[in-house]
Amino acid sequence: MSNRDVSQAAMEIIESMGLKRGRGRVNSVVSRSAARTPSAHTVDHGIKTSGVAAPSTGPINRLMFLEARRWAVDLVASLRGSPVEVVVERLDGATTGRPGSYVAGI
Repeated sequence: MSNRDVSQAAMEIIESMGLKRGRGRVNSVVSRSAARTPSAHTVDHGIKTSGVAAPSTGPINRLMFLEARRWAVDLVASLRGSPVEVVVERLDGATTGRPGSYVAGI
């Protein structure tokens, strides 16, 4: 195989993966998260969470997911010196009344 054949094959693979991801099919974050069944939220070390609503099982809005994840990382970084219970309460409170995409990001 020549160098050109290898690079062309690689480009075709990348192109097909991009198309699949755009369509929400196999090999995409959207399809894996949509296929995931919601499970009961449990936290170790005896921390009790209030009744967190399970995120929707539909497709995840990627933008909202990424914004929620970025916000959660910033919150945890700002509360670094706080007890774990306080951080969990804040994160739990942020999920109430939010869409499934946002909850999945947190």
